[in-house]
Amino acid sequence: MGKYDTQYLSNKKIIMKSGQTGAKLRGNKKNTSFFSRCTLKDSCMKPNTGAAFQDILSTYHFMVASTCLITDQWEPSADIKGYDTYDFIVVGAGSAGCVLANRLTEITQWRVLLIEAGGDPPIESYIPQFDQTLRKTQYDWNYKTAPTGRINQANVGEIVHWPRGKMLGGSSGINGMIYFEGLPDDYEKWHNLGNPEWRPDILRKFFKKSQSLQDEKLLQNPLIRNTYGLHGPQIINTFNSTYRNLTLNVLSSYNEMGFKIREDLQTAQLLGSGIFRATAYNGRRASTASTYLSYIQNRTNFKLIKNTLVLKVLIDNNQRAYGVLLKQKGKIMKIFARLEVILSAGTINSPQLLMLSGIGEKNHLEAKRIQCKVDLPAVGKNLQDHMILTVPVFSNYPGYENIDEKYLDVALYAYNRSGSLAQARIADILAFFAKDKNALIPDYQSHLIIFPRNSTQAKNYFSIYKEPIAQTFANLIEEHSVYIFQFNLLHPYSRGNISLNTNRPVDYPLIYPNYFDDTRDLDAAVEGVQILSEIVNTNFFRSINAFLGRYNWSECNAYKTNSADYWRCIAPQIVTTVYHPVGTCAMGPNPSASVVDSRLRVHHVKGLRVIDASIMPNITSCNTNGPTIMIAERGSDLIKEDYGIVELN
Repeated sequence: MGKYDTQYLSNKKIIMKSGQTGAKLRGNKKNTSFFSRCTLKDSCMKPNTGAAFQDILSTYHFMVASTCLITDQWEPSADIKGYDTYDFIVVGAGSAGCVLANRLTEITQWRVLLIEAGGDPPIESYIPQFDQTLRKTQYDWNYKTAPTGRINQANVGEIVHWPRGKMLGGSSGINGMIYFEGLPDDYEKWHNLGNPEWRPDILRKFFKKSQSLQDEKLLQNPLIRNTYGLHGPQIINTFNSTYRNLTLNVLSSYNEMGFKIREDLQTAQLLGSGIFRATAYNGRRASTASTYLSYIQNRTNFKLIKNTLVLKVLIDNNQRAYGVLLKQKGKIMKIFARLEVILSAGTINSPQLLMLSGIGEKNHLEAKRIQCKVDLPAVGKNLQDHMILTVPVFSNYPGYENIDEKYLDVALYAYNRSGSLAQARIADILAFFAKDKNALIPDYQSHLIIFPRNSTQAKNYFSIYKEPIAQTFANLIEEHSVYIFQFNLLHPYSRGNISLNTNRPVDYPLIYPNYFDDTRDLDAAVEGVQILSEIVNTNFFRSINAFLGRYNWSECNAYKTNSADYWRCIAPQIVTTVYHPVGTCAMGPNPSASVVDSRLRVHHVKGLRVIDASIMPNITSCNTNGPTIMIAERGSDLIKEDYGIVELN
């Protein structure tokens, strides 16, 4: 009985006693709380001297005031005028753009303008637990895929929502904060495609240049300490989980399945299971806006404008980019670049902006009544993403959420930035595994979300599906906790595309991820998801009466749960995203098959580069935010080299 925090034997329950501050995934008690029993209608006119209520009021004021200390202090948008000239114009203050602004303004003679379509990050962006609350708000571009009639037929609207950050920090301010570098094999593939500046050993230097590992326990391990950088801007740390005993039990199950527990998965070359590193510290998100941008606001050679939409890149008859056309507060103006325009608008917006500027496949542009200035057929092509298949596991543990502790956690976070608000919604453990147990490179990755019994958030999670799937799972949730294992295929063969819907910059482009378009992906996913689903047969999950949830979809109901035929039938209809789109401005030497060269210069255009996740020719074996930051570090260095500036490391 001592091996697990809870066992269910003969319907007798033993409740986990975490000992962790703010632990809230406990017990088997209904969702009742003091706050639900005591309302504003209840009189509290008890004899008092006023001192008690004064202290309570002072505590409330402290909690409210403390929220002001969470965020960075952002300066207002700079004043600019039409026809102003800068040396560099960077479009997009996201994961890559913030890095570029920082590194380029290190050269004091360069004047740099950074343009962001969104505004300052809200408080919710800084509080890790609130990462999901920013979706479908003004801080999210609110993209969604186009229906095809071939996939996602079990999804409401037959689409997949693709949230992308629209604020300083971009998607680094809205993501799950998971940090990995990827593998040397990932970058060797890039190098072998004809990109000599992107050898794995070169890129390791730029990863380490960006990093500041701050986990004191891991720093005591010489191998791990040597893996990461220690003095870079990008803080990397480990969450203090409030339900660590529970996640350790899941790790024990992974280990039982052959996914060996690792102290640091990056050091272990992304094979096994373990606690991941995060772009967070002291209970606070560390987006690139915080780590790279906030410290340079007062540099005299730097200007930042927000809530400004770039309409197109200006290109002259000599195929040179000389500025941008933008819209700010309803006013349209031209801003000029003496040296370069750099697009860091992301995998969706960068190719859209190129096409709006007349750079792309000629037939497509002319069909949208856009004059083709440079015929580059690869713009918007080569779209890759890590897709998600949700594997729901229902069980008797944990029990109902303790609502009282949820409210107390808010106070705890306001006091010392600890408790459940100081961690992401997603559990801070994951697994990398392969079909071949002797493999040196993973084929699959599994993220995890744990919801207590009768969780409204769990019901909302499944509300993306049509009936009867959503209601079937909602009924199970009322009496069960649910472990959401998010299976993803790390190396998809399928390629999607992004194309223009209209020639208007305010109209969103059409997104076709084409999940499972290559049948090899479906074959691999079926095999991998069957491996992952076997977790219900491990000792811990058997002890809590776990079982695999079934998608109630008529076309697939004839097949046995977890059979190959079942997953082959249901997977294309329920597939979603883990939010890793890349590749739409791919890097390579051939202008007919790529968009930028190995120095990230747009083919056949002078003075124009793309530096963001869209330049990846192949997706990495991991979450893509870390590699995107590295791309911006490498790109900044390439720019300096091209202008004769060589930095000593």
